[in-house]
Amino acid sequence: MKQARNKTTSTPIEKLLLIGSVVLITCLAFEALATTNAMPTVVADLGGDRWYSLAAGMVLAGQILSTTIAGWWADKMGVRRPLVFGMTMFSLGALAAGVAPNLAVFIVGRAIQGLGSGMIMVPLYVMVGDVVSNERRPFFFAVFSFAWVLPSMIGPSIAGYIVQHWSWRPVFWLIIPIALAALLPLIPILRRMPAKEPGEATPPPAFVAALLTSAGIVALQIAGGLSEVSMWIGIIVGAALLVIGMPRLLPKGTFKATAGVPSIVGMRMAIMAALIGAEFFLPLVLDRVHGWSPASTGWAIAIGSVAWTIGSWAQARVALWESRTKIPGVGSSLILLGALLVVTMPMQSISPAVSITGFAIMGLGQGLAHSTSSDLALGVAAKSRHGDVSASLQLADALGPALAMGLSSVALSGWAHLNGGVSPYLPTSFVSISLAILAIFASTRIIGVKRVASI
Repeated sequence: MKQARNKTTSTPIEKLLLIGSVVLITCLAFEALATTNAMPTVVADLGGDRWYSLAAGMVLAGQILSTTIAGWWADKMGVRRPLVFGMTMFSLGALAAGVAPNLAVFIVGRAIQGLGSGMIMVPLYVMVGDVVSNERRPFFFAVFSFAWVLPSMIGPSIAGYIVQHWSWRPVFWLIIPIALAALLPLIPILRRMPAKEPGEATPPPAFVAALLTSAGIVALQIAGGLSEVSMWIGIIVGAALLVIGMPRLLPKGTFKATAGVPSIVGMRMAIMAALIGAEFFLPLVLDRVHGWSPASTGWAIAIGSVAWTIGSWAQARVALWESRTKIPGVGSSLILLGALLVVTMPMQSISPAVSITGFAIMGLGQGLAHSTSSDLALGVAAKSRHGDVSASLQLADALGPALAMGLSSVALSGWAHLNGGVSPYLPTSFVSISLAILAIFASTRIIGVKRVASI
């Protein structure tokens, strides 16, 4: 009699998927972290600090659009097409950003990059849901987070060195051949995936909602760079578009934190907004307020990323499902604690070591909550819904930080009008604190959610 396979060991296809995914995620992580550290120099060279939120956040607006289509595309026709399309768009966008003669072209390039990156991660999540056993999924998502370790340690610093001694442009060029080469290890996995009959060609209804949401976020980011009257017009337009689009884009019940997938997605969106919103402004504040060089700010970003990985590995050690449902609450609480320390970052009289310690605590909490949320969301959903659920998780990853950038842009502009420029970057920390509180609320609705019997 043939012995049943031990579900805690990897099959050959799982090993191939793990290797290919890690290579690709490592490339994406390097690009994301490296370009974040280069952004202060980019806006100083092309357009000025008032457009920082728009230049840094446009890539996320693009991700919202493509992620909406990616889940539908993967469920209807398989993962191959969206993955290849995503890699192509990502590379073209990086090229456009790297050669941009002005801020407008740079922003367009970043939007194209976002369209590509949103198409990449969803197929990877779908493949994990389809071919990896329940027992192995926490390990996979932990390894996905671990794939950020090397890029987080060297990516920002390498980018800082290149920016400081050469130019910011190669930071975008260098990733193109690596990203294309990263697709090669996934080819055997894609061939092994079962083919799907083509579905309807009509884009999903959520596409219109994604378009409205992206436009609303961009409107808020633009509003932060405008004069007082124009700023309020931008805020009103952006808020209206978000009110119409967001509820139709995310799972029903997300904003009420309904137990199950909605509360998990809502929590994930809030923690991503809190941490990445802070991370985007970290190199800018350290440069403008404390006079740090790009190479030095790279190490500050690395500390938070390594803490994220430690948290991710810690959550993978918790095997009992009931206990895992409590991890998001612990992670969200740590993010709030860290955000309270990050408040000191814009204060010139206080050592940056305090805020960097807070950022590391936020990263630790993020590692606990983020990786766990991936496993929990797939665990409470039927296998036929893994594409949609994966897309919702990736939408949360893009929508949260994009909202944080929009809110921070408006808050910074309003603060400047009110106080005449005293401690100009202070509002960004309070945006993170507010979002962390929302994450804690959502996490209370995750405790005790039930796993489907068999996926």
